[in-house]
Amino acid sequence: MVKDRMVELLQEHFELNLYEARAYVALVGFGVLTPAELASVSEVPAPRTYDVLRSLEKKGFAISQPGKVNKYRPVHPQNILEKFIEEWQERVKEELEEKKKAKEELLELMTPLIETEIPKYGVERVWVVRGIRNATLKTKEMFEEVKEQVLLADDGYIAINLESEIIKAIDNGVKAKIIVTKPVLQRINTSKIMDYYKAKKLELKVMDAIELPMLICDDEVFFALEDMAARYFNYETQIWIKDFRIKALFENKFKEYWKKAKKA
Repeated sequence: MVKDRMVELLQEHFELNLYEARAYVALVGFGVLTPAELASVSEVPAPRTYDVLRSLEKKGFAISQPGKVNKYRPVHPQNILEKFIEEWQERVKEELEEKKKAKEELLELMTPLIETEIPKYGVERVWVVRGIRNATLKTKEMFEEVKEQVLLADDGYIAINLESEIIKAIDNGVKAKIIVTKPVLQRINTSKIMDYYKAKKLELKVMDAIELPMLICDDEVFFALEDMAARYFNYETQIWIKDFRIKALFENKFKEYWKKAKKA
């Protein structure tokens, strides 16, 4: 229903609760209402009408007319909704500046920790990373820190979504070999990765299927455990390992793929 949609929009985007949104829609529809009248024409419970109307007035959505029985009329939607957006924009700007300042202060305070190797990785060289967001953050970090070599066997995520990070690493002098499946190749056909391949700035091959997708950045290895259900819900379990011996094992597997793969 149209009324329900209006109530939904007021709740989702203009910070009114359910009863406030219902009351405002009723005021717009009827023009002027007393608390008792509001209860009779809307789904606002009678014991709540006084509080709800006062709250609407406080938020700028209604104006009251004092008398033996208070009457309320709505502020025109065009005026109050525009005013709300203007105030919201200012509030967001202020919050954004506060967050930026907080970020700078946190980075300054955390710099000693970041530059200390033990707090950064601890004595552990194996970590479990779950979820697409955490996996993205971790792989971005790997591309930012890689110095010499990137080996990527990708069946659907990294080459498509982290193109700029790969390109930046190559621009910084990192050598890259990439193997992708045919569907991924189609997705990156017009990307900078393909431009760099044509310009011989990276090596690129294609395979029908990759049994063990992996990312190797220097001595760091990142791969996913096979779990189709978890992949479907974007909660796949990824493993990150920093160990030259493990890296050697995965590098050998990558070399097997590279021999079987065909030129893009």
